Amino acid sequence: MKPSTKRTLFYVIFIAMVIAPAVVVALNWRSRNIWINISVLLGFLGMALAGTQLIPVGKIRWLSDALNMDAVYRNHHKLSLVSIGLVLAHPLMLYITNTMTRGEESLAVQLGEIGLFGLVFIGLTSVARKKLKLGYTTWLILHDLATAIILVFGLWHLFAINYYMNIPAVRTVWYVLIAIWVLLIVYIRLLHPLSVARKPFVVESVIAESKDTYSLNLKPQGHKGFKFEAGQIAWISLNKNPFIISRNPFSFSGSALAPEGKLRFSIKAVGDFTARIAELKPGDRVYVDGPYGAFNTNDKRTQKGLVLLAGGIGLAPMMSILGTLADRNDKRPVYLFYGDLNEETALYQEEFAALQGRMNLKLIQVLEKPHNPDYPFKGYITKDLMASQLPADYKDLFYFICGPAPMLNAMDRNLAALEVPPSQIHVERYEMA
Repeated sequence: MKPSTKRTLFYVIFIAMVIAPAVVVALNWRSRNIWINISVLLGFLGMALAGTQLIPVGKIRWLSDALNMDAVYRNHHKLSLVSIGLVLAHPLMLYITNTMTRGEESLAVQLGEIGLFGLVFIGLTSVARKKLKLGYTTWLILHDLATAIILVFGLWHLFAINYYMNIPAVRTVWYVLIAIWVLLIVYIRLLHPLSVARKPFVVESVIAESKDTYSLNLKPQGHKGFKFEAGQIAWISLNKNPFIISRNPFSFSGSALAPEGKLRFSIKAVGDFTARIAELKPGDRVYVDGPYGAFNTNDKRTQKGLVLLAGGIGLAPMMSILGTLADRNDKRPVYLFYGDLNEETALYQEEFAALQGRMNLKLIQVLEKPHNPDYPFKGYITKDLMASQLPADYKDLFYFICGPAPMLNAMDRNLAALEVPPSQIHVERYEMA
């Protein structure tokens, strides 16, 4: 099945699962207090949205080439806040309208409050994880515990209140959703990690590209590896088991046509996990969960040429794209705008020279503070610089952007000023919880 078809099917299923409880309530609308009915509708929508988000973030293999994981995680953060707001609106509406259930159903209300606490806890710890100085592993454990609280107590609340739940159609919808969520949790936390564990990789070499950036070269152990597309990503585990992986995904930086299933990742040491890369030794076992991502150099939108806009370690996916095109003897024009601090931090200089002899590549390397006073491209990648280096048909080219947040924001402004169609732009701005 084509990735576009799978993507469409995913959205249909996702939306259907989110709205199904509300639809069945609307079809069985009760002529009682309007505020209670609306509050139930909001609570149902919030709970369904919270649980159904397990599908896109679950890294389901069948959807691996259909979804832009950058957009998935950005939308996950936004939708999580929406689900919290919907669920919060449920009791608030009852309080405001003085229709909060009391007396014999007080236990059911308390159960709902516990479930609501779990949902708010996930939202707060995700948004403020860095300020709270929570390590990723600690946050992940708390996230899973809070998820269990939401499912157990939130759903217990629904069945205990039994306002709409005594309608067979409503109960059936929730039974189906619960079954799907449980299966997803089992897949995400057990079956999928076990599948990754069956195909480990080992370190072939770790090469220092600069004082804080390394190329991690891996080769499959006991299997043939896997195929990936240039521009895709993977999650990595340096632990003895694959159940705890890196917080952020890493872009492949090696060619998709590398022999013997070998992989290369370019990683900058910016935290506890990435700092361990330099300590790895040949033969150390590494687990790789991938590939994921919808970018593909065979996409018809890319055929007239590519403009790659990279800042710092955002160069990683660009190197994979360049290496893959070179290995395919692909002669489409490629314009690489690469920004870094100075000559010492600039990456892959020798590789660039070799690639320019194998493909139709124009490199514009911009250094913010070059040591050479006569360096031609100083400062930042600006709209004027891009306009001066790109061909007249630049709006027909496809733009791939990856780098730190300030650089991405600047490129958004540049491309908007150059009137590049949004459909011709792919941005990677991964920022996990």
